[in-house]
Amino acid sequence: MPLLARLALVAALSVAIVAPAHATTVAPLTLDQMTDASDLVVRGTVDSTWVDEDEKGFIWTRALVRIDETMKGAADVGDYVTVESAGGTFGDRFADVSGAARYSVGEEAVLFLSDKPAKSVYGTVGMSLGKYTIRPAPLDGTPLVVRFAPSYSKPYDARFIPVPPADKRVTLDTMERIVRARVDLGWDGQPIPGISAERLRTINRIQPGVR
Repeated sequence: MPLLARLALVAALSVAIVAPAHATTVAPLTLDQMTDASDLVVRGTVDSTWVDEDEKGFIWTRALVRIDETMKGAADVGDYVTVESAGGTFGDRFADVSGAARYSVGEEAVLFLSDKPAKSVYGTVGMSLGKYTIRPAPLDGTPLVVRFAPSYSKPYDARFIPVPPADKRVTLDTMERIVRARVDLGWDGQPIPGISAERLRTINRIQPGVR
């Protein structure tokens, strides 16, 4: 992809995000950085959701996601992954975590996932930054990718996520091409907030010349 076109796409991906109800404190990441930081990048469909409490009393909302396509990651991951987000309602307790990714049954999304082996689950990279819901364009139905993270205090149904203006839209096909190109190219050796260089070397190809 030509440099100017790629810069325009990066800008569109930044603007096409509908602002979360509560601002997240997670550092913004480029699409290449999110790809590098992910153990697994998939397009999937949410099969079910539920809320649990862990042994420390923290509340987690979890989603069982059917994998429809894998863009990065092990081929033997299976047909489903469990993805978790901090917060939710458990019994009479409620935890609203700023910037948490939200899920609804039947939702289609591209997920940038980080493995949590101690829990046998995944989390999205950068919380809601690592989740793009797939929505059809209003006129021709072209699949678009949109980020939207309302507060847990508000109901969430992915069917009603607002679609960005026409000049700010990014198609699913464009995102897939960029992610796959980055996976093939590999990590460029530049640091990514919150993840060690050793880990980046473990989960990525390495670009030529990177030490």
